[in-house]
Amino acid sequence: MPANSTLSVTPAAVGAATFVLAFAIDLVSKVVVVAGDHGHLVVYNSRPPAFTHRVVMSVVAILVTILLARGAAHTGIGRLWGLWIGAGLLVGGVLGNGVSPFLWSRGVPDFINTRDFVWNYADFEIGIGLSGGLVSVAIAAIAAYFRDRRLPPVAPVAD
Repeated sequence: MPANSTLSVTPAAVGAATFVLAFAIDLVSKVVVVAGDHGHLVVYNSRPPAFTHRVVMSVVAILVTILLARGAAHTGIGRLWGLWIGAGLLVGGVLGNGVSPFLWSRGVPDFINTRDFVWNYADFEIGIGLSGGLVSVAIAAIAAYFRDRRLPPVAPVAD
């Protein structure tokens, strides 16, 4: 790479890296908790994996992200970094829980205990990814709205 070139990272690349990291964190955490005695209560969710459904949901999430990102670029909102990060978290969590029944015959291991529920990292990734992506789009749209309202009106050109 020439000395004067700059490395340009795209929001989609950050989203892809977020997916890889989220997917890995979910599966590695499940392996560690299931394999060792770390004082965690492990509850196995034995629902059918519905892997095809999870893949379709993931593809739809990515397509919606692409459409929203293109719409944002077209309308001048800008690059939606949070949307891509949210999509990476969402898809990482959805597919992490999707492959878990193939790795653990008893079902998806849940081990983060709250008062009423037992979760795993994928569950949090799904929730944070979905809500974070939506909040990111809303904040970007609101910021663009107020930015456009502060611009001085364009004077008509005299003939």
